[in-house]
Amino acid sequence: MGPSRNRAEAPADTLVLIGDVGGTNCRLAIASRTPDADWRISRTRTYRDDDFPTFDDAVTAYLRQEGVSVSGAVIAVAGPIEDGAVTMTNHRWRISERQLAATLGGVARCRLINDFEALVRALPALTDADVLPLGAACVAPPRTTLAALGAGTGLGVAALVRDGAHEAVLVGEGGHIAFAPQTDLELEIWRRLTRDQSGFVSVEHVLSGSGLVRLHRALCEIGGTSPMFTTPDAITTAAAAGGEQATAVADLFVQIFGSVAGDIALAYGARGGVFVAGGVSRRLLTSRVAAAFRARFEAKGDFSGYLKPIPTYTIVHPQPGLLGVAQALADPAILGQ
Repeated sequence: MGPSRNRAEAPADTLVLIGDVGGTNCRLAIASRTPDADWRISRTRTYRDDDFPTFDDAVTAYLRQEGVSVSGAVIAVAGPIEDGAVTMTNHRWRISERQLAATLGGVARCRLINDFEALVRALPALTDADVLPLGAACVAPPRTTLAALGAGTGLGVAALVRDGAHEAVLVGEGGHIAFAPQTDLELEIWRRLTRDQSGFVSVEHVLSGSGLVRLHRALCEIGGTSPMFTTPDAITTAAAAGGEQATAVADLFVQIFGSVAGDIALAYGARGGVFVAGGVSRRLLTSRVAAAFRARFEAKGDFSGYLKPIPTYTIVHPQPGLLGVAQALADPAILGQ
């Protein structure tokens, strides 16, 4: 994505570098405070992670290309953050607040947050144009808990816990919970994947870009056919065109995704809705498969009635992570403002 510019921007001491860094792409932008104390996003650029040895090299390139100075940075990253640093789960980069501050001149305030913390902070700011219902429309009670999960390079999970008066972001590593097969076919796939994953199969091993390829190989092995695809992009492209092998993989992916989304709704008590994000999710969770997704979402035995009124959505906003980082800037705890 090319830059989005507005040259009537605020002074440099009110500009903050924001970012959303996944296992494949790095999205950077500038957030500036508006007169009514909101934060406006501009100058958005997207880079491929593999084009830079380190994240700080990407930041340096961005600031040089934009010709802008900033007073701080808030970066959403895919991985668990410890002591202000993260080694990304699905990429070689190690990112730290201290090194980022040095890259920005040594005086900038810098903060790393989990990428799904950013995503769930964005949820209340999404409009009807930013989401598509998955299945029949449901009306959720106001200011109740929202959950998000998304399949891309990995699988992220988080929730915005709300009780009507207070709210808190709850982030974990839900993508690494155990995959629980629900059909004979899924059980056979689990057996085969167990051999390849040192005895443990997580939901991320199935619901991710690499997971699509694993599902494809397992289905072909079970069916006695040769795999046609070696990349997730090839599978999603062929599925969109109606290819038989790819459609079988996509349909299985959607059904498993529905089951996991229902598990997440139960775990967090997400009566306000479950939102699906991520590049792989957006390409596969189309209106054609919404009914299958919802059927598995609600298939929870005695708790089907609990899940039935919970709405599910696909996020179609182009940059929900950056939107969430901008929303986080309103929290004084983020940069100590």
